[in-house]
Amino acid sequence: MAKLKANFKSDLFTMARQQLVEEWGPEAQQIPDGRVVTAFLDSLRRRPAVRARRLWIADDFQCPSSHEEGWKALQKKIVDGDDLGPHLSRRHDSLDTLDGLLNEWGVHHLHLGMALLSNGSGRIERTGPLLFARITDDDFYAINVYLHGAWEESGILESLHRNWPDTIRSYRLKGIQGEPLSKTQRRNLRRVNAQTATVVADGTVYMSIGGGVVSSGSSAEAVRRSDMLLVDVEQLQVAVQDQLENFIPHLQAGGYTNESEIKAMLVGVTPKGFQVQFPDYGVHSNVTLEGGWFHGRPHKRMPQDQASIKSKR
Repeated sequence: MAKLKANFKSDLFTMARQQLVEEWGPEAQQIPDGRVVTAFLDSLRRRPAVRARRLWIADDFQCPSSHEEGWKALQKKIVDGDDLGPHLSRRHDSLDTLDGLLNEWGVHHLHLGMALLSNGSGRIERTGPLLFARITDDDFYAINVYLHGAWEESGILESLHRNWPDTIRSYRLKGIQGEPLSKTQRRNLRRVNAQTATVVADGTVYMSIGGGVVSSGSSAEAVRRSDMLLVDVEQLQVAVQDQLENFIPHLQAGGYTNESEIKAMLVGVTPKGFQVQFPDYGVHSNVTLEGGWFHGRPHKRMPQDQASIKSKR
């Protein structure tokens, strides 16, 4: 049987680094392999994907009249699917920036300017009042407009709980009594990357909606998903080797003539599975690993030859 010549884990590191360099610049070249996948997954929450979203506005939302035009322009961008990046903090130009508001409560702050800055940064002019919002793949929850520095304002989570409780229900902690934290206490805990819970007025206690952080300051959710992805990529390489004969008919159509080694590369991770390429034979395959943690299918301790592999030329 032919032997697979591949290093899917190395391919994953390369893809993650390339994406980071494209989005964040050459500083990403310095991230060690052991952190690059975590850094990439962490980056996804820092800059919302460019896509149209449903707009929801809190019951007590108020925008200062001096920024009403900026708010109207931003609303159009939200529903039209324009890039919201120019409205984000310039501190998010760096992957190492810690944002306690985003880390703990999953809330972004956006500037309400109208014109681009003249410095060529591509950012909207900075404003004192800022729009605080929770942004998901499909929805934009406008919480309120706060002054710069209101990062620990308890009304932020109170608004999410009051207006859209079902959207954060999974973050509730049951059987735990929480104590209100002062702004200073919460700020100090965030500075040392401590995991905290938040109690709202009716006694409901929430864990970190933003996923929290580990001691290094990296997103705890990104660390968890990175670990799952690395495990699955290792399992994927074993599965492709074990079922290599399933690919042979496709490879033969591309010129395979019983070579002892078959080169393969991991070239993509999609919401449904993985993409594997056999570059010497022009074959690109969609591969589904049954029991993959990263794609939400817990491992079932099944033999690798039961992994489902779908190949197409």
